[in-house]
Amino acid sequence: MAISKEAYKEIEDVVGPENISDDPSIKDAYRSQYLTVVLPGNTEEVAAVVKLFNKHKIPFQVQSTGWSFYPPEYDFIFVDMRRMNRIIEINEKNMYAVVEPYVIVAELQAELFKRGLTCNMKGSGANTTALAMSGHGHMGLSTGTGDRNDLATEWVTDEGEIIRLGTVGASGEWFCGDGPGPSLRGVIRIGGVMTKQSTKIYHWGGPTKYALEGNSPRYTLPEIPANMMVRYYSFPTVEKLIEAELKIGESEIAFELMGFCPSMVSSNITTNNEEDFATLERFTKEVQGPGFMVIIIGNFPGDFEYKKMVLEQIIKETKGKSLKAVEDHNAEATLLFQCTRVTGSIRETFRAGGMFSSMMVQGQRYDLHVEWLEQAAVWKRELIKKGLIIADDGQQFGWGEEQGHLGHTEIFCRYNPYDADSFKAVHDWMDKVAKLALTGHYSVPVNSALPIEEIGSQACNYHIWLGKIKQAFDPNLVGARTGFSYVGADTAGAHTLVYPPKPPAKQP
Repeated sequence: MAISKEAYKEIEDVVGPENISDDPSIKDAYRSQYLTVVLPGNTEEVAAVVKLFNKHKIPFQVQSTGWSFYPPEYDFIFVDMRRMNRIIEINEKNMYAVVEPYVIVAELQAELFKRGLTCNMKGSGANTTALAMSGHGHMGLSTGTGDRNDLATEWVTDEGEIIRLGTVGASGEWFCGDGPGPSLRGVIRIGGVMTKQSTKIYHWGGPTKYALEGNSPRYTLPEIPANMMVRYYSFPTVEKLIEAELKIGESEIAFELMGFCPSMVSSNITTNNEEDFATLERFTKEVQGPGFMVIIIGNFPGDFEYKKMVLEQIIKETKGKSLKAVEDHNAEATLLFQCTRVTGSIRETFRAGGMFSSMMVQGQRYDLHVEWLEQAAVWKRELIKKGLIIADDGQQFGWGEEQGHLGHTEIFCRYNPYDADSFKAVHDWMDKVAKLALTGHYSVPVNSALPIEEIGSQACNYHIWLGKIKQAFDPNLVGARTGFSYVGADTAGAHTLVYPPKPPAKQP
């Protein structure tokens, strides 16, 4: 299927002939044969093409940096935001930065490091967009989660209306995402196109630039920068681990706390499958139970010594044990820069053993999360015993964020996508652990494939409200997005959503 010549010409008139293409060779470079690829260059072009999508009733999808993208099974125009790639402002006094969608976090953080500052970075890594949005990451303990960092935003609705949210709409300043009037920061997550956004920035006590040596994938540092330290501790019980994490959060001594399991540590510091498996086997024998990685950064030598002293006391009280391999210079250096620049995520995700699937939950009761994880791990070990997934002892990980006020937990399964039994086993497991999180009231599963009505029924019927919002902002259904597609009215007149979405009717 192709869009009409009339629609193509109208879009071309907006973005220019060099920024639109329906050439199959171009579309193949985007991993799929979309209707057309369009590259707008500014907010006004975004608004104009979205209005044309509405006029011609053509669905569209938007992608900024695109770490991972799974297109829905219907025809649509692909909107690539790569031309909108400017850091517009870094406001050191008021601690925010304004960016366009194609600015990656590595770029923004590199500029911030020069100023003694840093920003939140999603766990998916340094090559993701610097727009705050949702997302959890390595530095959540000290920088909060993604959606706690978004401030004023420029947003194009699914109908093509330009809306400036927060203070930028009232005064032209970017320091706040709310007011005057009701906040729309939750609404923008179900559709439309973000064209500019302000994100919070934070103090950084580390170097302005890492002096890396070596070559990819084995970079290292000649020495650990002053007043910085990485350690991995394991604990005899889950209860002791939780106690240690909460105490570290309460004391506010850590820059970063990641609830890595040994397989995550191993994948970060090794360079090939054989080395990874051998290292994981050694780590599994050395640790005494569940654990986490912690990074301490001092603002000056006395501050660093104080934080280390508090950490040592907490570890002593909770019977923690340091993983000696991480105290080795090369391992510590690798973890330090990979977990503060967040460059190791792709190695964690695509490490040895095929594809991975994960299930995650978040919320304020981290103790409940861990209970859920333990049961999920039991079921995972059953699959390992049957040879259906890679053997990693059923390990899982989770971490506290915002100095212990918020928890985020994940558990991975690595499997062979070309083996029907392996594929089915892992996806059945994902459904099973998602339902456990929901029906056991542990938390709402974040990336579940359960029908949204099933999840919504346990969470204040939020799916009904999402449907109403979708209808209000996207009456022509052109901005349909995976997991958030309006599908019609129920008997009560409310509008519901399904996952995955039902495709809109194809255009002639």
